[in-house]
Amino acid sequence: MSNVMKELKAEISRLARKEIKKELAPARKATATQRGLIADLRRQVNAIQKELGALKKAVPSQGSAVLSKEEPQGQYSIMGRQIKASRKRLGMTQKEFGKLVGVSSQSVFNWERKRGKVVIRKATADRLLKIQGVKKQEVAENIGKGKKSPKKS
Repeated sequence: MSNVMKELKAEISRLARKEIKKELAPARKATATQRGLIADLRRQVNAIQKELGALKKAVPSQGSAVLSKEEPQGQYSIMGRQIKASRKRLGMTQKEFGKLVGVSSQSVFNWERKRGKVVIRKATADRLLKIQGVKKQEVAENIGKGKKSPKKS
């Protein structure tokens, strides 16, 4: 009789495992699909991180920008306090000064707030350098004539 009990117990266990396996099959399939999606996302993240690293290497750091007469990237550095001093000397608001230089008032605000060198385009830097060498009266005359930036005398 103990042999029959063992066989019955073994059969019940086998049927229970079969039922559990049958019930878990959809969950296993969903899990496998999710793992595949996760693996794809990880590959995408790795590719984006590699691309970001390459871009960081390609873009020069702001610390390497130096004030020089010839900039290979077409950018120029000038000090924020110089910009503010020029604007104050001319007695202009940030908005007026921005119009004179050809940039927005927000750019002028950001330049003046920045401590140290401000990296700007060469064309903008040229206009700023022209403005630094002129007097308040010359700027007022040129603005009245409709010119964007005064000529250095």
